[in-house]
Amino acid sequence: MKQAPLPLELNWREMLHWRPPVLRFDEIEEAHFQHAQSQARLDHFVRSGLLALLIYNLFLLADREMVPDVFAVALKFRMFTFTPFALVLILIGWRFRSFVLLLPGALLESLLMLTGIVAAMSMGWLLVQSNSPYAGMYTAGLVPIIIYGNLVQRFRFRYALLFSVVVVGVAISCVWVRFGQQHPYDVFDIPLTLLVSLMCGHTLVINYRYELEERRRFQWSVRAQTLHKKLAASQAQLDEMSRRDPLTGVPNRRHFDEYVRLGWDQAAAEDAELGLLLIDVDHFKKFNDHYGHPAGDQCLKLVAQALQQKVPAEQGCVARWGGEEFIVALPGADGAQAMKVAQGLCDAVQTLALRHEASTTAPHVTISVGVAVCRPARMPGSVENLVASADAALYRAKEGGRNRAVAALSPVSG
Repeated sequence: MKQAPLPLELNWREMLHWRPPVLRFDEIEEAHFQHAQSQARLDHFVRSGLLALLIYNLFLLADREMVPDVFAVALKFRMFTFTPFALVLILIGWRFRSFVLLLPGALLESLLMLTGIVAAMSMGWLLVQSNSPYAGMYTAGLVPIIIYGNLVQRFRFRYALLFSVVVVGVAISCVWVRFGQQHPYDVFDIPLTLLVSLMCGHTLVINYRYELEERRRFQWSVRAQTLHKKLAASQAQLDEMSRRDPLTGVPNRRHFDEYVRLGWDQAAAEDAELGLLLIDVDHFKKFNDHYGHPAGDQCLKLVAQALQQKVPAEQGCVARWGGEEFIVALPGADGAQAMKVAQGLCDAVQTLALRHEASTTAPHVTISVGVAVCRPARMPGSVENLVASADAALYRAKEGGRNRAVAALSPVSG
């Protein structure tokens, strides 16, 4: 079905209320924008300034042909006044970049605009002082200066606007001063002034569009960076969540597998020992049956917290192995140190004093721990063999009455 066009009144109303985008951010974003662009703009000013200065002095060829009676004055001003001043500015921007970048951006923009204004006023002054019949056509020399400021140096729009107004003012002033004087080519005075004004208008539009696009690219870049940081943070959060047991909050088996394998490789490279503790909450099925699963979940949370407090991250890794089982890796721990940590874990859980009326071992929740230690560089085997040894030791702890830590009978075997 063909859609009916919008009423013309609405289109005209929208057009009447349209306003061009303002080339200004809020205070904080504007400072960020100016800082982000400052180094690139300074480099551009230095490079384009050298090129513009060369072209400015090449205009001596036009001076000699069009205003020969003031050529000596033009030579002195271009070569011995304006050029040294411009070269000093360029040299400062090149050799003392870090210092210049600390200056307010408005100061740098104002100095650059001043160079364009001085160049335009110098041409206007030469035109007025000359009696050459071609002097009126000299007004066209303002066009390259306009292009220099608005398109080559790319003054910020508000500076380009002020600069353009001054250049048009110079052109109009020259026509005003020469008005009434008889010159062979005075018929070109007004058309050339209109040409200068037209070039100012066109280049200002391009200058405005360029700065607008530059600011939009900056905003897109900032938004893209912000989005990238958020995505990276979300990815890191998701990765962290995927490595945590949702019930107890301790690392899960996936994280532990990576941790212990890295620990195994490092111990093998350094000829160090690696300890492993396998932990089981005694009579946990009876606890669940007696108190209910919500109480069982709370019991596991409290036990996990107690284990983590006794084994900080810099000492080892506590993880949930499955069900009511936990596992601990102790890089660099020998047999005595591993047994000391294991006994400390048993004491920490007993200190919780979690009532367990269904237990045949103690009136409160206890744990059994199997301890296994090996030196990966000197003994055959793998992480799986180390876990198997700890599991065998845990079985012996349960058989021996629970609520205790028992070491493996022998080192890890294949």
